[in-house]
Amino acid sequence: MKNGTCPKCKSSNVYFKPYALDKVTLDGKGVDYTDYVCTERGYFETYITDKDALSKIPVRAEKIGDWKKAK
Repeated sequence: MKNGTCPKCKSSNVYFKPYALDKVTLDGKGVDYTDYVCTERGYFETYITDKDALSKIPVRAEKIGDWKKAK
């Protein structure tokens, strides 16, 4: 989606907006993110853009277990 093409239907009708629909939190703090949506099929993706917040996820996965690594 970040390249402007929907991975599901290959449409170029993809739009994005930072902080679009809701609040994303990690450790109780808001983090920067961007939402992408395909206006043909309604496919939707959210990307956390806060690199510091992203680096905390593997640590939480190991210590707390609230995140799971996809396989």
